[in-house]
Amino acid sequence: MDINLSTIAGGAVEERFQVELQRVFDNILDPNTSTKTKRKLQLTLTFSTDEGREIALVNVDAKLTLAPAMGIATKFLMDRDGRGNAIGAEFAQTRLFDESDNNATDSGSTKVSYLEQKAGRV
Repeated sequence: MDINLSTIAGGAVEERFQVELQRVFDNILDPNTSTKTKRKLQLTLTFSTDEGREIALVNVDAKLTLAPAMGIATKFLMDRDGRGNAIGAEFAQTRLFDESDNNATDSGSTKVSYLEQKAGRV
């Protein structure tokens, strides 16, 4: 039997594999996912036949198990107002740069925040 996955359905099976494998690689490289979570890529070929058993209908499915994005932590300060109602406000995070240095990367400075790197502004 000479059947090659790269030729089944005009190459669509291999193409699906490549697309899903890229998603696995992207998930592995995503800094917002755990390095400990195992990723899984399954290709399932499901065969059915007619009464004469001369033709097999094949359905190909791809199933991915990826690492979910990690939660984002923040802090809220909690208190009660003068009427006894619960109130809260997000605790201000420390800034990486002075507020006056709004365009650190545009002014030639080498200071680059993580978000600027992710946005491709460097």
